Amino acid sequence: MKQFVNTIRLGFFLAIRQVTRTSKWTTGLIVFIMMLTFFNLVATSGFLVGIVEGASRGFKEQWTGDLMVTNRNENTYIEHTSEIESVLSSFPQIESYTKRITAGVKIEANWWEKRKEEDANTVSNQIAGIDPVTEDATTHLSKQIVEGEWLKPGDARGIVIGSAYLKKYSRVADLVSLLEDVKPGTTVRVTVSSGGSNFNPEQEFAEKQEETSSKSVTQDFIVRGIVDSKVQFVSSRAYILDSELKKMLGKSDGDVSEISIVMKEGIDPYIVKTPLMNNGFGEYAKINTADEGAPEFLVNIKLFFSIIGTILGSVSVVVALITIFIIIYINALTRRRQIGIMKGIGVTEFAVEFSYICQALFYVVVGSGIALVIIFAVLKPYLDANPIDTPFATIVLVAEPANVAFKFLLVVIVSLFAGYLPARLIVKKNTLNAILGRND
Repeated sequence: MKQFVNTIRLGFFLAIRQVTRTSKWTTGLIVFIMMLTFFNLVATSGFLVGIVEGASRGFKEQWTGDLMVTNRNENTYIEHTSEIESVLSSFPQIESYTKRITAGVKIEANWWEKRKEEDANTVSNQIAGIDPVTEDATTHLSKQIVEGEWLKPGDARGIVIGSAYLKKYSRVADLVSLLEDVKPGTTVRVTVSSGGSNFNPEQEFAEKQEETSSKSVTQDFIVRGIVDSKVQFVSSRAYILDSELKKMLGKSDGDVSEISIVMKEGIDPYIVKTPLMNNGFGEYAKINTADEGAPEFLVNIKLFFSIIGTILGSVSVVVALITIFIIIYINALTRRRQIGIMKGIGVTEFAVEFSYICQALFYVVVGSGIALVIIFAVLKPYLDANPIDTPFATIVLVAEPANVAFKFLLVVIVSLFAGYLPARLIVKKNTLNAILGRND
């Protein structure tokens, strides 16, 4: 045992001596290469998953909240809404929540200029009746207003229109019918079905007006603002006061279509979901956390990007293996004569091999450590505060500590083999040939 400890100490001493006597520029370059290798291992997959994570955060912040309650497929509204709300009001862990009534809608602009049906400036989509104060406290949609202003309490004639309604903001304007010449101050004609949120505008308005007049209600509103969000569910809606939409739908009860709930920071949404389910409200509504209610396409994309990230990460590990192997092999090859002399004076092969393993660990640990500092102390906090803005989503860097720790451990294990193998190839050569510089 004592001999083994002495061998380890000797190998460690030789490693320190070789590193300190190597050119600082050479050492710095090797550390820099390892830093870039580990940074690529973490950041590549982190940015790929970050594309989906940014989109998921948008859905959570601007639409679902931490917990979302919606009507079941067989119902138009959430039954027993008032009872659910009374339960929600008893939780001090809730930061805020907002209720919405939704319905199919047809919006028409410049209808007085229409001479024939083909000239109609209309769009059919969905409208939400909201309380502008609680909605903004929960989803902060006022920050997404790009023209005009957010709805104000009591503004019975005001409407905020999502950018997906407008040709001006659409990237597929030639493929769908969208509104033109609409801006804050424009008067639009809004038609909803008295049947509620299951209303199909395209089908309903294809019928003759005299056949649908009894089924739909039309009212004029003034555009107060345009909301432009990367969350399609947000930008594909128009927003008016819930009291006005209730009148148009002929609703007299308090049932709504959606309830989005935001928890206080660090609070698990299951603290609220579990009691709601235990009280039997799951029979009347769908109750999902933000992750559970995430759109299926986001879940699939996230899985796809995770696979791509794993593949690219595997390539990075192979690159790290090859890089360390080459560095240690060249290092050992240039010191072949010294290695032969050390073997000749009684230094064990394992001591020499261990010295090169320690060198490999030094380069990996220092390089990876610098990369970790850059990622967690600089890059991630900056991108969390200032996400990369793209036309489809805001991109953040996803670097979960447990996942990064696994990758770091993986690179360390790889460095052990990458340091040992080239050293072994040189050390096992004939001692005399190594001293004399001859090939075996």
